[in-house]
Amino acid sequence: MNSRKGFVLIFSLLVTLILSLMLTSFYVQNINESNLAKRFVDSTRAFWLAEAGAAQAYVNFGAASGSLGGTNNTFVAVVTPISGDYYTITSTGKVSRPDGTEITRQIITTIKAGVTDATKFKYGVETTTELEIKGSADINPSGSSKEYSTLDFPDLFGVTKAQMQAGATHAYTPATFGAPVDGITWVDVPSGTLNITSNLTGSGVLIINGNVKFAGTVVFDGIIYVIGTLTMTGNVTASGSVLAESSTTVDTTITGNVTINYDPSKIDTALNNVASLSKQLVSWKSN
Repeated sequence: MNSRKGFVLIFSLLVTLILSLMLTSFYVQNINESNLAKRFVDSTRAFWLAEAGAAQAYVNFGAASGSLGGTNNTFVAVVTPISGDYYTITSTGKVSRPDGTEITRQIITTIKAGVTDATKFKYGVETTTELEIKGSADINPSGSSKEYSTLDFPDLFGVTKAQMQAGATHAYTPATFGAPVDGITWVDVPSGTLNITSNLTGSGVLIINGNVKFAGTVVFDGIIYVIGTLTMTGNVTASGSVLAESSTTVDTTITGNVTINYDPSKIDTALNNVASLSKQLVSWKSN
């Protein structure tokens, strides 16, 4: 009788042990599955962050960084030239977890920038109408000007006017025009004349869609393209190229203390801003 009771006790202990082991196994498995699920969610979130960084760098054609949904969810993207017109965008998304660990995902894309050609800008000043140079105005080098030219905007820049306007870094009207003037600056002048009478320092590509009169102190490096009447009478120093696509009945006038220096290097630098407007995605991969 005692031996039977002892057997039952031992059997009960074995059953209890087995059940405990099973429950422990189920618990550990449940914890592992929960951790795996959380890790999968964080990995997916990191991937989305990397995508956001790549998209921002692609649109702006430059480095990007930021956060989405809190400071623990961040992205960093860099643009690196490869060769010629090809670049890579490397974007890393990172999720910082409560336990101190980090989950990262990376996206690497290859893009081809649009083709621009600085040699198409051949003069310091080029206009579709008669060019009047008066007073102490100076165009360097001598003979670096052309009047009655045919200006083809898409051929010069590699993009249409609509594409240039849509991709402009800054968009102004006469009422809002002012600093900064860099990258691509587009100014719409629907009527009248934009009178620039104050100090202005800028660079890149400045497109003025309308009539303009430079009467202040202006220092500009890059390309000034006027779709209308151009008059320069102030203290203007422009290095690069100035072009005026004017009505055939209106002259382009440059007078006063104006110096225009034809500078291919400044033109080439300015066109780097335009190349990104017609870029193409070549390849894409994720890690």
